[in-house]
Amino acid sequence: MNKSPETEAVKHNDTNGAETDRLEVTVMSFGYKRGDAPNANAVFDVRFLKNPYWVEELRPLTGLDKAVQAYVLEQQPAQDFLTSILDLTVKIIPQFNHAKVKHFTIAFGCTGGQHRSTTIAENIALSLARYFPEAHVRVMHRELDEAADITADGGRNRHSGQHREGAR
Repeated sequence: MNKSPETEAVKHNDTNGAETDRLEVTVMSFGYKRGDAPNANAVFDVRFLKNPYWVEELRPLTGLDKAVQAYVLEQQPAQDFLTSILDLTVKIIPQFNHAKVKHFTIAFGCTGGQHRSTTIAENIALSLARYFPEAHVRVMHRELDEAADITADGGRNRHSGQHREGAR
């Protein structure tokens, strides 16, 4: 049986080994041309940003690569969008937690799920991990078969996927 974001609570062990409930925040990227948007509390379309796919040297890279991130994040619309999304999420995530909803999922989509949505998801996941250090923040990139836990200090613990090593 699949659990919905509204009912799934993540069980973790505290330092004494006791099981505790902890807020889980999942930030996802996906491509619209590769399937429907995932089930999430909030879904945003980032196809309004300039697409690195059309830059020959960026095409084979992904939003996990620094060159793609720089290309996407240097755009003023991307900066404005990130500021707005972060402002929104830091206000509503505590409300979900207060309502005993222990899992919040936010998803970002672009055409192929390789460049723009990946960059935005990575940036938001790191920002949320820093803002909510007590939460378990995970970033998942559906089209890259990549997932990682993100820590407040910027740590990245990959736990699935076969993404190639590249110019990071």
